[in-house]
Amino acid sequence: MYFPFLRGKQFELLALRELVKLPLDPAKISPIIEPVKKDLKGISTVAVALDKLNLQIQLIVNPEHGDLKNKSAEILDFISRLQAQGFRNIVPTFLINSEKDFGFLKSTIAENGYEQSGYSIVQLNQISSTAQLAELVNNTSAQNIFIQINHIFGLKRKYKKEVVSYLNDPFVKQKKNADYEHYPDENFSNDYYYFKEENYKGYADYLTIGGEYIEGGMLPYAVAIHLTYKDPDSEDIRIHHFLSDSNDGIEDTAGKFYEALTKLVNFVDHHRFDSLAIRQFKDYYYRQAFPGLGIIKKLSIMHHIELVQSLL
Repeated sequence: MYFPFLRGKQFELLALRELVKLPLDPAKISPIIEPVKKDLKGISTVAVALDKLNLQIQLIVNPEHGDLKNKSAEILDFISRLQAQGFRNIVPTFLINSEKDFGFLKSTIAENGYEQSGYSIVQLNQISSTAQLAELVNNTSAQNIFIQINHIFGLKRKYKKEVVSYLNDPFVKQKKNADYEHYPDENFSNDYYYFKEENYKGYADYLTIGGEYIEGGMLPYAVAIHLTYKDPDSEDIRIHHFLSDSNDGIEDTAGKFYEALTKLVNFVDHHRFDSLAIRQFKDYYYRQAFPGLGIIKKLSIMHHIELVQSLL
């Protein structure tokens, strides 16, 4: 099972909505969503679309970032309203990064009946009460335990193995887009291939975005398009960074996009790669249209999820 970790931003949610047409496979894909925008309508729309596929969403109720940080009551109320409408595909999911988070988990699952109905946790850090946390989780209806990769070996044995997945961040983010010139093609991950062999339920990652949370940004000097692909000579997924050429100023973002896009189209045509996102990239190429920087991220996300689903 693959658990792509997304923030509840507009284009990340749009990526999930557009992937419904694949369709997404509920036996292979279950997104983790950290809501970072006060308006939860986008997540509601995604929940409705994915519910038709019987596909679960792990929705974080205590986000670390964005408008809803320290506003868990609003998210819990949102989940209750969806459940009252008959939607059962939302799994309340708790970030565990401190003792405070553990206390919040204990009280919240008891107050809302999640001990029986189910919940998930994402353990980002070892805490002093890890033994008590594991005991609680092992004796209640925890559906998924995601452990950040640098803590996985210390924590895995504490939990029931049938619910444990790990959270990885294989995307090597450069300080600025122009720096990808020095790393045009890199190894990305082979987690999709080894998680079963290593006795995990699944794995999670931050896709081609990376785990660092960034709110907005300035116009870039360089446009980079990140595209993953299966290495034909190994079990690895690699990532190629297609970079614009005219990177001396912030003018003409559309022109920069077309420069990077031309390289992408030549690459995928040479290797005969195809996906929903690649078809959309090609459409922009042939029309010489610039859809905006958010669409580039959306298509990169879509392509990676479709690729992993095809490999599972």
